[in-house]
Amino acid sequence: MYTVGIDLGTTNTVAAANAGVLPLHFGEVSSPILPSVVAYLPNGEVLVGMAARERRAIDVKNTLYSAKRVIGESWNSYNAREFREHYPFDLVQTRDDRVGFRTRAGIVTPTDVAAQIAQAMSRHAGLAPQEITACVSVPVSFGVAQRAATTQALRAAGFADVKCIAEPIATALAYLDRNDVHYGCVYDLGGGTFDLAIVDCSTQPMRVVAHGGDPYLGGDDIDQQIALWASNTVLRKHGWDLQTDREAFTRLTLEAERAKVRLTKNPITLLDLEGVDPAAPPDLPKLSLDRSAVWTLSSELIGRTFTICDQVIGEAGLTVRDLQAVFLAGGATLVPGVREAVAEYFGKKLRYELDPMHVVSIGASIAAARPRLSSLLSGE
Repeated sequence: MYTVGIDLGTTNTVAAANAGVLPLHFGEVSSPILPSVVAYLPNGEVLVGMAARERRAIDVKNTLYSAKRVIGESWNSYNAREFREHYPFDLVQTRDDRVGFRTRAGIVTPTDVAAQIAQAMSRHAGLAPQEITACVSVPVSFGVAQRAATTQALRAAGFADVKCIAEPIATALAYLDRNDVHYGCVYDLGGGTFDLAIVDCSTQPMRVVAHGGDPYLGGDDIDQQIALWASNTVLRKHGWDLQTDREAFTRLTLEAERAKVRLTKNPITLLDLEGVDPAAPPDLPKLSLDRSAVWTLSSELIGRTFTICDQVIGEAGLTVRDLQAVFLAGGATLVPGVREAVAEYFGKKLRYELDPMHVVSIGASIAAARPRLSSLLSGE
């Protein structure tokens, strides 16, 4: 049996065992990250991960992503209504009043999508699902129905046993295995969601004393801002509108995301517009993008996270001076300018020595592997 911690994320999925991230093998290439995307092909094949993600722009109705947003949600819930406004899928109300996706493979539920992602994760990790005891992280805002749907997904994937742990608890645990603090703050900016949680780390078990967030604020929105900037630049300089065709704009958004990721390592990059819109003039130039431009495009979005921080810290009856540590989680905290702005808001050195894209799975693996931490886990 293998004890594994899983961060089944809105955008990406990462797994860890004994505080070490598991490498996932894709042919000759290895990566710890599996994009949380599932695509249903005309020939009946199902793709999961990067290969599926690349089909978002060419097969919109049959390439499912961000399904975690509506896992366990009733059809008329706030999150389900927002999801219908934000995403291009063909959504249907299932017989049990949940959200379903109409695809060429039939009606698929968010639980089905999560199960296929979990199966792919275990396969690429070289593990048999029936040999895995899993601890899966869930947002602290998840209720009983959402936690139950998440564990149901992993059981449907064939996992031997499944427990849940709250994401901010997992993040704090990954760090507190190294240093003890009283009040810790988890600033989690993922691909699609922002969460802020205050964790009382002095109690056993640790507990979240206040939390809040925005389920539609994250790295995806920064990608959107970059894509809008690029399309407006092309329209102004070359008279061609890249927003009139949905698939073309989706391809532009994917290119914007790739450029954003490149800027975490390079001070400047180019947006390649070739292939974004086959009908566009062939001589559209590449657009130069640097870190300062990305911060200009994303600063208003990051400012919205600080409004939430004000509210959550106030609800906890604390001030920023009462927080001994601020832990970063979520890949969007790597966007240029974000860490500096967060450090300025909290007025203290941030904790991000663990990769923010890996830290939740690491904490989940620690909780799963140590019986003394079993009080942190839920069977739902």
